[in-house]
Amino acid sequence: MRRTIEKELKLWKNKPKRKPLLLTGVRQSGKTYLLKQLFGPSFSTVHYFDLERNRAASDVFKQDSLESKDLIRALETISEKKINVDTDLIILDEIQESSRALTSLKYFAQDMPEAYIAATGSLLGISLGKGSFPVGKVNIIDVNPMSFNEFLYAIDEHRASEILENLNFSIPLAQVYHSRLWSIFGEYLAVGGMPEVVDCYRSLRKHSTLEAMSEVHLILSNLITGYLGDIAKHSGNANSMHIAEILKNIPAQLGRELDGNSTRFRFRGVIPKRKGYSELAGAINWLEASCIVLKVPLANRGEQPLSAWESPSRFKLYLHDIGILSHLAEIPLLKREVFLPGFYKGWVAENFVAQELTASGMRQLHAWRENKAEVEFVIQSEGISIPIEVKAGKRAQAKSAGIFAAKYSSPFVIKLGFWTNSLTGKNRPTLKLPLYAAGLLADRNRIQSCFNGTKQ
Repeated sequence: MRRTIEKELKLWKNKPKRKPLLLTGVRQSGKTYLLKQLFGPSFSTVHYFDLERNRAASDVFKQDSLESKDLIRALETISEKKINVDTDLIILDEIQESSRALTSLKYFAQDMPEAYIAATGSLLGISLGKGSFPVGKVNIIDVNPMSFNEFLYAIDEHRASEILENLNFSIPLAQVYHSRLWSIFGEYLAVGGMPEVVDCYRSLRKHSTLEAMSEVHLILSNLITGYLGDIAKHSGNANSMHIAEILKNIPAQLGRELDGNSTRFRFRGVIPKRKGYSELAGAINWLEASCIVLKVPLANRGEQPLSAWESPSRFKLYLHDIGILSHLAEIPLLKREVFLPGFYKGWVAENFVAQELTASGMRQLHAWRENKAEVEFVIQSEGISIPIEVKAGKRAQAKSAGIFAAKYSSPFVIKLGFWTNSLTGKNRPTLKLPLYAAGLLADRNRIQSCFNGTKQ
């Protein structure tokens, strides 16, 4: 498998002095595999310590001294290998299991900046108190489920991946390529981007679609069971039931479409006798902190910063992985030939776009609703807000994006949908892109070059 953030890891490695690296993200998103299998071979030796399973390794950080040299010597004793901090990679896996191990990263940053210390953590916002986190002393990289482009490469569709990577927004893609990408896109909506699921699907896909989808179904079931186990373990019995109910309710919430768009999260009816935001806020925040859900606030105005126009109780909740959503919603996995034009819905498309934008580096997403106009996503860049409308069908009308653009002087309107890419208009260009290209919207240079071309 190939992951886009490998580039960030290489940049970190090549710095003469560096802070410890901390990979965060939802469980099973590939953090450990990324460090051990993809990044590890570039080092002389990899020293791996699992702080969840290896009690001896975890106990190293319980000693009185957190001096970096003392910790290295103790880790050498456990592994029975010499550690060369100038050439070796030291991996501290599941670091959330030890608050003192997390604190030690601060001292590695101060006293041993030449060392290659990399840690992984899940549920960090839940397991540890604020005082334990080494603020400003670590390089944090979020590891998300595999994007559509990473999925293409992982299932050996290298040519399709190359075509997508080199897509020119202003030049329509040939229909033969668009059809091929759209066909595989339907597979991605069913499978998702969790690395274990993708690896299983890749190995069985060409042999038997039926067998591949059956195995995907089993792995997705196990992943959801694992999430529910984490909820029970880390949140207490009563609270865990509320968190689990909200998680299971998200597909139904998204499915309450209004004019083809998912509505904001409704609190009534999710948990008996719990009606308002204040009664569900703790459970929702838990899911967001665990990276299981993506929370997208609804701004009621379009001026930047959009965060100034948020309301705590107005937002949409999406799942971190489209495969998990498809599984929870019980969307038929085997009907690929009719999946897109038939069972395919606007809320599925929205969840995909939220996942792709997050994976491409957009950490805080916003939607917009003012009066009766609503835009699914708004990109903020250098003082400019660009509306993005998501369409499930072949109709490209997007009145709300036009309303937003006219009121808040947006230079672009972006529409994501069933069609291939095209660029129209001069005063305020409209960029139409296929849904599968959503992850490319983080490339400001690509958008700007396309925009400049309309002015010439």
